[in-house]
Parts: sequence; C-alpha cells; structure tokens
Amino acid sequence: MATHFIFTRKQRSSALLLVFNAGVALVLYEAAHRYLPNLTSDSTALNELFDVLDIAIWFIEATLLGLALWFWCENKEIRVCVSSTKLSYFDPTFGDISWQVNIDDITELKQISDTRQHISNFIVLKSGENKQLMYHNYRGFNRHAFFEALAAANPNIILPENPNRYKIQRPSWAKRIRKKFGLKD
Repeated sequence: MATHFIFTRKQRSSALLLVFNAGVALVLYEAAHRYLPNLTSDSTALNELFDVLDIAIWFIEATLLGLALWFWCENKEIRVCVSSTKLSYFDPTFGDISWQVNIDDITELKQISDTRQHISNFIVLKSGENKQLMYHNYRGFNRHAFFEALAAANPNIILPENPNRYKIQRPSWAKRIRKKFGLKD
C-alpha cells in the first residue's frame, strides 16, 4: 500500500501561535494607552474606551494563554494521510474529529466560501455523505501535493481547478435577487 501524502502537526505549534497572539494583544493594549491620548481631545470617550479595554484585555489574555496551555499539555497530533486505498483524517483540536474512507468511495472534493467568507472544505462520498476537512486552518499544509495525491490514488475524483480558489456559494435569497436582475448565480 503506497502512501501518496502525509501531513502531521502537533498542537504545540498552535500553542506557540496563541502565546504570540497574546503578546501582540498586550503590545496593542499598551500602544493604545500610550498613543490614543495624543490623537484625540475627547477625554470622556477616551476614558470610556480605556474602561472597557482595561477589563477586556484580561479576559482576552486569560483565554489565549489558557488555550495555549491546554494545547501545550495535550499536544495531540493532527494527521491527514492519503494512501492508495484510504484517506484518513484526524483533528483533535475541537472534539477529536476522526474518520477514514476508502479512496474509491470519494466522488468529489469541494472548497466553498459563502458571501461572508466562511470557508468549507469537504469530500463528497458516493453515498451522498459529506466529510469535512479543516486543512485551511493548518499552517504548512501543501494543498497542491494533497490534490495530486488524491488524483494519483483515484483519477475519478473531481477536484477544484485551483487548490487555492473557493467556489462562492450565495444564499438562496441572493440567488433570487440576482436572477431578477439578470445576473449569474
């Protein structure tokens, strides 16, 4: 059984990113206190803003650092693997999502974005079932190699034309309005 593609990443890299984000938030908080008073003369609005910021920063910092600590201690592995016969997916980040499907059961890989830029990646199986992939969240995930591996394992899989482009899916009410004006979906 040949392996065409493997992507693995430990959650500690996510923990480090969260610590970095906590540091950036703290720098922005300090910069707001230092530079905003020079930009406005409305001290009432500035005081109200700082009252909110002084409380919010601690919730933001606690949340980011708490998640970072949790990811650091858990340190589970995210894994995507394409072999000649199976596509397996394991993402422990939120709820231990884990599944494995036969390559011959996959009909299509879809990448969809709605008008609010919510991104979805999923595979469609012959049974009509959809399995979600979260690879847009993974730093260092090589989409080109992933698509090539799927095509090598099963050339009948319908893949998007470009791994970095998403098909825009509009809500039904927007489609009706566009149709009335003679525009494409």
